[in-house]
Amino acid sequence: MSNPIPEPIFLSAPKAATLCGVSRNTICCWIRDNKLASYTTAGGKYLIRPSDLISFMQESNTFVPPALTELAAEDEKNQQSEDGSSSRETTREPAILVVDDDPDMRQVAERILQPIGLPILQAENGYEALHHLTKNPLIALVILDVSMPGKSGDETFKEVRTTFPKLPVIVCSGLESSELEERFAAEQPELILAKPYQHEHLFRAASTFLEDLGF
Repeated sequence: MSNPIPEPIFLSAPKAATLCGVSRNTICCWIRDNKLASYTTAGGKYLIRPSDLISFMQESNTFVPPALTELAAEDEKNQQSEDGSSSRETTREPAILVVDDDPDMRQVAERILQPIGLPILQAENGYEALHHLTKNPLIALVILDVSMPGKSGDETFKEVRTTFPKLPVIVCSGLESSELEERFAAEQPELILAKPYQHEHLFRAASTFLEDLGF
């Protein structure tokens, strides 16, 4: 029996408010204004990763309490394997993650990719995408839109590359090639497809990357 994957640490809005020394309403306003990254439960409650709260406080030149730093360190340690890379297993049944703020585009991509026969997950923004990647170790391929509110595709790509360097990413965008070159100057994704993309192009690209991974 394999070891269970450690659960990430989340802070509730009241807990984050206590650590920051502000009201719960202030925390909620920061989240609604897309200043503070968070996840929303099915019941509508906000959950915040310690590292996201630290990043926000540092950007705001706010004192970061040691207790928060310790929580972030523990969270990071939980998500690391013995060799220092994030724990990810794709040997049982891989999944494909489609990230796009347009629900119609997500549905189109899902229809295109369904014949591959793998589970397809959807995320409407970069924060949700990173949440999926943290919670689901079976994601083997990411289809990523660039222009999204909150956390853009290129920002999301940088975080994915840092945390999951071997995870292939197909970027889809309607932006001009010059702007895409600027956004991805530091590191290029495996492939960039122009939107609206040809259905067969997305299907072939996804199939090829998954075949290369042995799926």
